[in-house]
Amino acid sequence: MNGDSLSETYLQISPNILESFPKFRPPVDLYVFDTDIAQTKRYHKAEERLAKDRQEEVAGFAAGGLLFLLREDYRIYAKHLSKKLGLILTEDDFTPQEVAEIFFIAFKDRVEEFFGNPTEGPYKALARDMSVLAEYVWADPGRVEHLTATIHKEYSLSIHSVNTLFVGLALFTQVTKGRFKQADLVDVAMGMLLHDLGMTQVPRFVLDREGYLVPRDRASIENHIDAGEAMMVRLRVQSPIILDCMRQHHERLDGSGYPNRRFKKDLSLMGKICAVADSFCAMVCERPFREPKDITKAVLALAKDANKYEPALTKMLAVLVIQGGELRTGPSVVE
Repeated sequence: MNGDSLSETYLQISPNILESFPKFRPPVDLYVFDTDIAQTKRYHKAEERLAKDRQEEVAGFAAGGLLFLLREDYRIYAKHLSKKLGLILTEDDFTPQEVAEIFFIAFKDRVEEFFGNPTEGPYKALARDMSVLAEYVWADPGRVEHLTATIHKEYSLSIHSVNTLFVGLALFTQVTKGRFKQADLVDVAMGMLLHDLGMTQVPRFVLDREGYLVPRDRASIENHIDAGEAMMVRLRVQSPIILDCMRQHHERLDGSGYPNRRFKKDLSLMGKICAVADSFCAMVCERPFREPKDITKAVLALAKDANKYEPALTKMLAVLVIQGGELRTGPSVVE
């Protein structure tokens, strides 16, 4: 088997990656490349107990670059790798789309943990992992195209949050034309991911209700902005970027949004970006009371609503999710 066909069929397991697996019960079948016959053979079956002497042998195979798993099993592998995201920056055997899916798995799990326990510890853990994503995008902003190709249409608050993270981060890299600080990427990503934090305080029956909402239920939903901000205050989060995403993602250019009925001149860039990302991601997800919109139709609907959404941003969104975006250098087109 030559190198190209080997990489198409198998994914190499490095020593660092091997350490992310349970020692006694690897989650995937392990394969070893036999140099004498130039063939790859299965060495151990997934979930079966691996004796200590064989653990040492497996470690030796990994150190020698001879340990592999089937590429078709990478999603099982990705679940374990997502718990040690820093390895993404040191491993180069993944395709960009595989990396994007690993990030999706990781942040869906992390944000669910934080939503369930919005305290300082989970918040700091989330921020640490977000710094890995920021470094990954900083090294090559064009990678955001693969992030936007990973959004899911199934709905949950955590899925919507990660979808908005990927789309919002992609829009930010496009609108700034690569002129941003790496530290800003962490705050932008955190703001996009946590924009709907206050929704954890809204009763589920209100969120899933079909048809017209009575004033009390409407107020409960609109109050999620204040609820989310109050939670950030308790965590002593003061980043203007994060708070603008939370405060302004339901504001609209014509003053028809909430909670403060702001007009375009009073909205920040982050507020405008989060509004577009949040609305788009809400439109393309399935909900109990409606079918998801086709991605193209969702983008066109936002573009036609130029009195509510920044036209330059909806045009960029169309390029990102329909045509595939490419980062170019130059001045920002949105202030």
